[in-house]
Amino acid sequence: MRSLLGSKKNVSFRLRLNDLMYVSSTDSLSDRIGVLGGARLLYTHAPLVGTRLTEQWVRPPLHLGKAYHEDGWEISILMSPTAGLLDNDLLEVEATVAVGANAALISPAACRVHTMHAGCATVRQHYMVESGAVLDVWPAPLILQKDASIRQFTRLDVAADATVLLCEVVSPGRTAFGEAFEFSQWRSQLRIYREGSLLAYENFCCQPKHGDVADWRTLYPCGSYASFYFLSPEPLSDLIQVIHDLETPDALIGASLLREGGLGIKILALDGISLRKTIFLVRNLLITKSKLNFPQALHRAQTYFN
Repeated sequence: MRSLLGSKKNVSFRLRLNDLMYVSSTDSLSDRIGVLGGARLLYTHAPLVGTRLTEQWVRPPLHLGKAYHEDGWEISILMSPTAGLLDNDLLEVEATVAVGANAALISPAACRVHTMHAGCATVRQHYMVESGAVLDVWPAPLILQKDASIRQFTRLDVAADATVLLCEVVSPGRTAFGEAFEFSQWRSQLRIYREGSLLAYENFCCQPKHGDVADWRTLYPCGSYASFYFLSPEPLSDLIQVIHDLETPDALIGASLLREGGLGIKILALDGISLRKTIFLVRNLLITKSKLNFPQALHRAQTYFN
């Protein structure tokens, strides 16, 4: 999930809720009043206790499930109890992992972006990972239904010695019902900063009606997509060929080094099962490379894969 650099006045990252309401209402032709929600989370570390969620604010349609703890980690479950995202809905997620803390954000069920006659949904995310901290973001798939439109903005700020595993999973429709690549548009912007310097930047727009995903559709007519960014103080250059060797006829993988201390990985897979297998292989490889003790809960399949 994804967020803009700077506010409308370019004085800070965080847009005030009034600004968000203004953006949502003026950028769309839809008359529907969108739902404005999100979460602000702060994870801190305490000796003999481990990581705890010490500050939180959550507003529907997001819901924060009861956190649980394992091996000094705090694992939070973010979910939407509503049917999904509709036109003009806006979610903002901001999470800070303070010095030495270990946190994970996971989801138990897919998030649907519904059919829209006008307008679009917007998701903004900002993750801040401080010195010696670890963050694992493993959300449920985003399902882009027929005529759906969504904009994602993600910003990640990372300390030089922090570790981050940022994953995104996207399905091009309700493929079990024969619906694929019928969404209107999927816009995405990602910025990653290490110690204030830009490390990675993505900015794209996919509109199937304009032929933007023709190669993807030809290769896997109902295929799913996953994106990883892995940031670590460990040397990573030896992983590129190992990751490419995980490729199969049912899952293509691309991997490249970032300028310093990071990897970008993209996966296209035939179906959800093939994607699940490949994600597990890649995650286990990256977790092993991190030399960190990830809890067993983060090695298991998520509900939406079963």
